[in-house]
Amino acid sequence: MPALLEHKPSTIAVSEFPDEPDQGVIKEARRRQRARRMRTALGGLLAAGGIAGVALALGASGRPPTSPASSRPLSRGAAAHGGATTSPAFNVRLSPALDGGQYGWCVAVEETPGAIAGGGCGMTPTTSTPLAMQLSNASLKTHIESIVVIGAPQMAAVLVGGDRHVPTVALPGLPYGLRAARILLPLKIQTGRRGRLGFSPPREPAIVALDARGRPLRAGTAGTRLQWPDTAGRGPCSLHAGGLPGLSARWSHVANAIRPFPGGELVGHAFFSCIDTEYLLNRWPLDAAILLDGAHPGTAPAAIPGLTPVLGRRGYFNGPGDFKGELTATRLHNAWLVVAGGRNLAQRIEVLRHLTPTVSL
Repeated sequence: MPALLEHKPSTIAVSEFPDEPDQGVIKEARRRQRARRMRTALGGLLAAGGIAGVALALGASGRPPTSPASSRPLSRGAAAHGGATTSPAFNVRLSPALDGGQYGWCVAVEETPGAIAGGGCGMTPTTSTPLAMQLSNASLKTHIESIVVIGAPQMAAVLVGGDRHVPTVALPGLPYGLRAARILLPLKIQTGRRGRLGFSPPREPAIVALDARGRPLRAGTAGTRLQWPDTAGRGPCSLHAGGLPGLSARWSHVANAIRPFPGGELVGHAFFSCIDTEYLLNRWPLDAAILLDGAHPGTAPAAIPGLTPVLGRRGYFNGPGDFKGELTATRLHNAWLVVAGGRNLAQRIEVLRHLTPTVSL
């Protein structure tokens, strides 16, 4: 029968919100919504591929990858001679996948400190998938393609194109001993009509995960196919909002059923989103979700990596998210209730306090 997660709406004192955000924020909200649709499409590709994931993000006009002088990307001269290099001067961080019906993680790649250069959703690392995800980003400004791979703790290096060994590194944003490597390759630029620069999607080299002795890591049968949600609003989980003027629900993704992660031993922990709902509050988009333990739904889920306690707000945690914006969460015994995006931390907490989640296990 439905189990109310003992979270009753209440009010708190918060700073006044403006009637409307400025135009730049509206554009940012729309950009996040477009990114959300892109991630959903990528998720379908990841599931159909039968592995934890390969995502391609070609930022033709995006922020170019940068790094300290000791590990700067290729110069154009080096690229012209077909050279390539690698650099650990980057970060990869995870945030829970919030779309209802998904397991695991969204991945944000930072090639400039604090700035997301690319990413995708659908990664659920298992012991049988040592190479968990591969993401690519290309920059017309630097003429560089950046390939970031993420793998299990036993992935000590990767073999690129059959002849280059690139070591993996531990990164601040990667929990559970996960490791990553970045490969920088020259990007072939083409001049199109009217002198516009462009490029065709590059042919990426084969990448093989290696253990500490340089031996290929054998990958077993992929463990997960993402469970796609029933978007008609029926399912074992629900979110109801009340008591906060101006808060309105736009749409939801609702999982058909709550099931443990289907096969493969998880590396560390993962979450299962049984519902997410997009809300608007004074034209600010916020995404709320109920997260369960991915392997054992109904038990208390693990801490969400990257979130820290909110000073003066007992029981609330906050930290970086993905393209939706920062993530704020509160624990509800056998689940997390989370909200991403919005105007600021105070607004996310206000929304959390006016949501009533229900889960039927």
